[in-house]
Amino acid sequence: MNCQLDVTLLQDLLEGVIDPVEKIFVEEHLKTCKQCRKELAELKLLFWDLNDKANYDISMPQELDRIKYTLLEEFAPIPTKKTAEIILDVHRNNTKSIGMFLDYIPGVKASNKLVKKGVRTAPTALGKVSKALVKSTRFLLAE
Repeated sequence: MNCQLDVTLLQDLLEGVIDPVEKIFVEEHLKTCKQCRKELAELKLLFWDLNDKANYDISMPQELDRIKYTLLEEFAPIPTKKTAEIILDVHRNNTKSIGMFLDYIPGVKASNKLVKKGVRTAPTALGKVSKALVKSTRFLLAE
């Protein structure tokens, strides 16, 4: 007796990914075919062995641990700076890199000088405005 049933249908049945119509067909076929029942039993044992994690427990030699730690120390040294300092350094470098293109835009250097001049005069201008506001509030309070 030579059965022509596709073995992948039996595998799909065991994995639970078979179509419902094919599942009915395979289950009916298994009722009559002794060879396919035997094949299904062998596949069940194979799946059980493959899913048994105890079969894959492999002990690693101590030398591998030593090599791993040596490589980690060489290629990933422990940082001497705190994480916040590292982040700030990266941020500073990024900010410098971002602003480098400004050196090549016409008029930027002149505008930088104007901004610096404005910043130097800003405190005095703010002081004058705030004094004027204080004086005006005195008049309002006096009324």
